[in-house]
Amino acid sequence: MKKGIYCLEGLWTHDLQNKSTVLPILELLHKGSICNYIYHACATKEELEFFLKKWKQKSIISKYPILYLAFHGKKGHIFITNKSKLSLKDLATILENSAQGKVIFFASCETLNAGGKTIQSFLKKTNAIATIGYKQEVDWMLATAFELLVLDALQQDRFDSQGIEKIETKIKTEYGNLYQTLDCRMVINKYLHFPRTRKKTQSAH
Repeated sequence: MKKGIYCLEGLWTHDLQNKSTVLPILELLHKGSICNYIYHACATKEELEFFLKKWKQKSIISKYPILYLAFHGKKGHIFITNKSKLSLKDLATILENSAQGKVIFFASCETLNAGGKTIQSFLKKTNAIATIGYKQEVDWMLATAFELLVLDALQQDRFDSQGIEKIETKIKTEYGNLYQTLDCRMVINKYLHFPRTRKKTQSAH
């Protein structure tokens, strides 16, 4: 089953003629029959919160389990404008208990340059199975290439305990150079517990 991408993107510059956008990544994945997507541009905090709440709707989130947030960022935050920002804690409050079995990808500089407890708290409150993002400022073209590969890799296995670990291994091994160069970070929710398959016991003869 294809895992749709729900993408929210901020304004990258104050120049309204600037056409920078992650939309071509989504179009390439769609035209390659890899996955579908929903895309919305967000110029205000209110717009971002509105579309995040739309994502939480069962009819949407079940078909689009990858939340792709493309914004400027700083440590532990994403920026909608220079003066308007949301912290991981703010985002967790908006998405509280709604993202079980989902992946949240922060395509924003430095957002995941935060303490492990802060990120795990975000995952615990949202119930997301994992989050991906950067710890430093990144080059636009390198990040674009990497994000295309990662969004494709997220299609390769299930979003469960074994599947997400296989996806993590694929990203870190096959795309390891970019992963390290961009100082990427993938964190799996340690609070999620998956039932183990009970082994059948053989009766003695």
